[in-house]
Amino acid sequence: MNINKIASIVAVSAGIFAVTACGGKSMRKLAAERGLDTGYALAAGDIYPEKTVKILQNDCNIITSENCMKWGYMRPKKDFWNWGDPDALVAFAEKNGMKVKWHTLAWHQSNPPFLADMKTRADGIAMLDDYITTIMTRYKGRIYAYDVINEMFNEDGTLRDTIWLETIGPDYIEHALQTAHAADPAAKLYLNEYNNEAAGYAKSDAMYAMVKDFKERGVPIDGIGMQLHLAADQPFDEAAVRRNLQRYAAIGIDVSFSEVDVRKKVDGKPESAQAQQDLYCRLMRIALEEKNVKSFICWGFSDIHSWVPASFPGYGEALFYNTALKPKLVYKAVVKTIAENHE
Repeated sequence: MNINKIASIVAVSAGIFAVTACGGKSMRKLAAERGLDTGYALAAGDIYPEKTVKILQNDCNIITSENCMKWGYMRPKKDFWNWGDPDALVAFAEKNGMKVKWHTLAWHQSNPPFLADMKTRADGIAMLDDYITTIMTRYKGRIYAYDVINEMFNEDGTLRDTIWLETIGPDYIEHALQTAHAADPAAKLYLNEYNNEAAGYAKSDAMYAMVKDFKERGVPIDGIGMQLHLAADQPFDEAAVRRNLQRYAAIGIDVSFSEVDVRKKVDGKPESAQAQQDLYCRLMRIALEEKNVKSFICWGFSDIHSWVPASFPGYGEALFYNTALKPKLVYKAVVKTIAENHE
């Protein structure tokens, strides 16, 4: 056997070990044994190449969509619904025993031009109700959870000025939850936000106060999403995050770590990679130990299409797989963290 062939076998074996470490159990199986769903946000095309399909089958109990379920893609024109990609994603999940978390029913971005035609509260309610009901009726019984509203707060805890706030008013969130529950009473209903993970921050506290009020008044809500787009070199207040999770648990609210990525400085320094690994493992330990955290979903799985480099110059390499779709050391560390976590 020549030396090139030996090297090739070693490389392939290393890749297999990274994915099937810990006694041959996948990340997906290890997490499921501990009561946690793991998964990724996907581009529409991720469900077709054999190489990416194997990664998803190995790692995911739950999947969501980066873009194809947002309004601008789903219904770009008033008389046209783009069902192809969402249908395919849902079918892929069902075939592979995965849950689907719909992202998202309403947002201040990715909106089609025709929404600007809404002028009155009645217009807004009619449009929102039609959109939510059409989608949730089509997929009734097939979607585990919906991000009903995405990113509804400003950093100071006030409601973000969106087309829905302008046309319907501040009760648009409550109204959307009621409409969603009526369309599919079995689906879990979430509100999703960023910078909302730590208790004591204005946005986090405002979101908690709103959700607590909803629960007390019987407005249907099951959980909240904490996006957790973090930087490895920035402070992370674990105690404040746990306090926040625990106060949600006390009122019966589940949490999804819904869009996780941990960006690092692209400087080639081992300490940058170690800081990223440490933070990812801390997040996973929190998710495993705080039992109202039901899912740990990364915003993508490889650095090929990550949003990070364009949005944060000098940062990147934020996900578990590199641009060659090989699992990185941080992935192996996270899998090891899951395997070592016991009740």
